[in-house]
Amino acid sequence: MNKFDITELPKQWLVALVALAFTFLLVVPGCAGEAADNGGNGENAAEQAAQVAEEEGPIEAGQAAEDIVVPVSITMPERAGAEPKTIEVTVPDGATVLQATEAAGWDVQVEDSDYGKFVTSINGIANGSEGEASGWVYTVNDETVMEACDVRQLAAGDSVQWSFYVG
Repeated sequence: MNKFDITELPKQWLVALVALAFTFLLVVPGCAGEAADNGGNGENAAEQAAQVAEEEGPIEAGQAAEDIVVPVSITMPERAGAEPKTIEVTVPDGATVLQATEAAGWDVQVEDSDYGKFVTSINGIANGSEGEASGWVYTVNDETVMEACDVRQLAAGDSVQWSFYVG
């Protein structure tokens, strides 16, 4: 078996290896110092990015969050005697229907389900108050959505319509 003898390497290779080792020794401690120097709170960049994503909602890779204006409409049941109302809200691109609805300032009550959150009451009008099959449903761009309101994301040009269904 042949043993490796470093003295047999050409002088240029030895200089390159020494330079590489020296560079490594300079760069690695500098990187570690930058990662640790973030205000003393112990978070690294990945943790900070995850916290921002959690607070602001999902963002597509490589894109900055932009605010969008979304009209959110509500049609109350006849007995409520209230006219339909539309409020334009400003939310981050990718915000959910629930976030946009809450931004409209209405009193929205939700419950968790296996599929996400669903609205049980808006402005005091509760599901089931007009019969067992009555309740709140929503559309996005006049199309029925089969996702929980905290799952369906919005983009520029979308509009949300909440209606009280009486079955």
